[in-house]
Amino acid sequence: MTTSHWLRQHQFTTHDITTDILIVGGGYVGLSTAYWITELNPELKITVIDRSFCGAGASGRNAGFLTMGSASFYKGLTLEWGVDKAKQVFHFAAESLELVHQHILKSSPEIKFDRTSSMTLFKSEQNHLKWQNNLFDPNEFNFKWKETSGLPTSLQNKFFGGYEALPEYKINPIPLLASLKKRLENRKVQIIENSSVFQLTPDGATTEVNSVKAKKVVLALNGYFPQFHSSFSGAIVPRRAQMLAIEIEEEFDCPSLYYDPAERVYWRKTQDKVLVVGGKRLLDEAGETGDFEKISPIVQKGLEEYARQELGLNFKVINRWSGTMGFTEHELPFIGRLEAPLEAYMIGGFSGHGMGLGFRSGKEMAEVTLGMKSESFYDQFKKPQFKL
Repeated sequence: MTTSHWLRQHQFTTHDITTDILIVGGGYVGLSTAYWITELNPELKITVIDRSFCGAGASGRNAGFLTMGSASFYKGLTLEWGVDKAKQVFHFAAESLELVHQHILKSSPEIKFDRTSSMTLFKSEQNHLKWQNNLFDPNEFNFKWKETSGLPTSLQNKFFGGYEALPEYKINPIPLLASLKKRLENRKVQIIENSSVFQLTPDGATTEVNSVKAKKVVLALNGYFPQFHSSFSGAIVPRRAQMLAIEIEEEFDCPSLYYDPAERVYWRKTQDKVLVVGGKRLLDEAGETGDFEKISPIVQKGLEEYARQELGLNFKVINRWSGTMGFTEHELPFIGRLEAPLEAYMIGGFSGHGMGLGFRSGKEMAEVTLGMKSESFYDQFKKPQFKL
């Protein structure tokens, strides 16, 4: 974004800023990175800039799954990287959830959350057998099989069984982000919203209205990396996720977080009679590639049909929305140093797993940025190599 001569003559122009570390992106991961930098070195001056408001992107548009990920996610990692590396990701995600609980949730009464489990469900025995692979053992990841009789009553005539993981959390992501932001402000972190950073310079960065002098810059842009610089194009691909909130007429017992890998759908209850359903991106895969948050009629129709036909629900739609996520080929994020005009780093490309991996990944980014680590946890999968 640029600013016209006319705008610069008015109050929209602000004074230049000086900071030790500038974090570009005020989503869950950017705020988590700032939190951990202040935790590890409270003397540093930190500035976070977001082009909209904190949580305006995918962080505030997801289904509120604070989860380690489905059995299908770890099956895919196992087949690609082997069981040992897949288990490292699992333990990393479990640590991330525990850190969120210890550092944020326990001491934030304003955040309403439910400690629960997640379930990867199968509609039939044939469906389950087709999904299984002898190279992947769910027990290695503490996924426990539940027969039909072990499912909630409302699901027993709809699903054959599923793999359960716990502990995990249902959460409204907005109060979580608000709590993180408040903690950072209490730690004297400067948070600037509605301002776009569009270029890195040897001295820091430029926005549409001023310059930011910084010793180090961290880019936490997830799905918007290609929009920031063309060097990220192809390596991080922006893709939308469609969400649907429905008010259901009948009682529907589903206390956990649910994944249906065959249908590429996930859902959970958010209130007594409100269900949030997401997924079905493959119905319009090409159309869902992009960073503009728009509604896909094709995908939204698929979500409605799933709720009606597969879950057997009568409902009215109370909200539709979408969010942009950054996907990498290996479905894990990049964390590391960039080749840039100054000392700069990146964290992003969470491929739909930002809520689960994000808080611990922010700690990883902080440790790399502060020189406490030379490589990140994710370098064993693929190291970032980008020139700005």
